[in-house]
Amino acid sequence: MAGQQTGRLLLIKIGDGGSPESFSNLCGLKTRSFNLSANEVDTTVPDCNNPGQAVQKTAEPGIVNRTFSGSGAFVSGTTQATLMGHVRGATVFNAQVVVPGEGTYAGSWMVSDFEFSGEMEGNMEFSATFSAAGPLTFTAEAVTPVNSLLPSIAGIAQVGQALKAFPGVWTGNPVFTFQWKKDGSNISGATTDSYTPVVGDIGSTITVAVTATNTSGSASAASGGTADVIAA
Repeated sequence: MAGQQTGRLLLIKIGDGGSPESFSNLCGLKTRSFNLSANEVDTTVPDCNNPGQAVQKTAEPGIVNRTFSGSGAFVSGTTQATLMGHVRGATVFNAQVVVPGEGTYAGSWMVSDFEFSGEMEGNMEFSATFSAAGPLTFTAEAVTPVNSLLPSIAGIAQVGQALKAFPGVWTGNPVFTFQWKKDGSNISGATTDSYTPVVGDIGSTITVAVTATNTSGSASAASGGTADVIAA
């Protein structure tokens, strides 16, 4: 099982308000945190038929809260200028919080707290808290396909009889490509999900390699072999 990629950071990307809208990373942040919480609503009801019995507390989630906080060096640039416009105007804007290994939370945000700080001879520092200003849309991060059930071949290994490849089971919603093999070597042009053995295949074992590909990458897996191909 793959772990989180080293060096990836929790990010907040600020929208430029354009159409289509572009999102740019807020630079300079040295610390970052993203909080997902919900208020607890007490739904406990005492047992009226047995008032002396111990009361079991029950609860359900209430108002949800999503906040991103960060602090670091204030780096002048277009994204920071856009942010400061929202801070001064107390306006709502579009942003994306990217959580490595999990996904992206996108929607309307506001800056609920902002502070400049710094020493006389040091760099200007800042801290900011962003609060969701409406429901957020979550998009799960695409991951490289992972195989959990190997490809297989259906059919009789006989000259003139079509063999059918099944890609197996994969995560990541991939698309598939196929490569049929004879005794471990690629069969030229045999790159669909079916293959019909020819006379030259008699006595050989047929397998198929499946490559699964999505936007994050690709992975391959091979089927087991057929029985030796027999004549028609």
